[in-house]
Amino acid sequence: MPQPTHPRPRRRDAIRNRERILDHAEKVFETDGLEVSFHRIAEDLGIGVGTVYRHFPDRDALILGLYERYQQRIDELGDDVLAQAPGMPRVERFIDATVAFSLRRPVARRIAAHVARAHPEYVETSPWAEHVAVAVRDAQRDGALRADTTVTDIAILAGMLADLTTIDEPRRSIIVPRMRAYILDALRPADDPRPPLPTNSPDIDDIATIAHQDGRA
Repeated sequence: MPQPTHPRPRRRDAIRNRERILDHAEKVFETDGLEVSFHRIAEDLGIGVGTVYRHFPDRDALILGLYERYQQRIDELGDDVLAQAPGMPRVERFIDATVAFSLRRPVARRIAAHVARAHPEYVETSPWAEHVAVAVRDAQRDGALRADTTVTDIAILAGMLADLTTIDEPRRSIIVPRMRAYILDALRPADDPRPPLPTNSPDIDDIATIAHQDGRA
């Protein structure tokens, strides 16, 4: 008598293995770079290297798998941004969401840079970028955002602030909120009152330490 087959559990196992591989690859790519071998990933996970290759036939496929995962997470952040009130609250949430994403996914910038070089056809404008542009226009209409600001300015400033998440703690918790306050001050109309800056300023001796970091949190 033929043995019964169980395609659904195997399918679930395959999905689970794929997610485990992506989870672990994200960690080791962050600590050891994008050249970590499939043998290392398989050994760490206690699976055969053939299992890794079955899901990802080469390194680019694995990197693209992470990139697609990040794109999904970014879309989810976009939905969170759109849940905010129109105008300046939405602009501020976009900036904060960009920083939060960089904190949770520190290797994402390197993954994105690799994909842009190796597979530029995969790089697309976020589907909700236009919603941020509408938020900028609404904030300007409300008088909450200086009139000469563009959505590109907002994206660049958010990226600059996100870059600061690579600074080690406890300096990061001091510097990021202060720089966020400076950015928001710069975005306000000239006659808008400036709230006090949060927290103390980092010590001048910290600058040399920060300058010699390798860019990884």
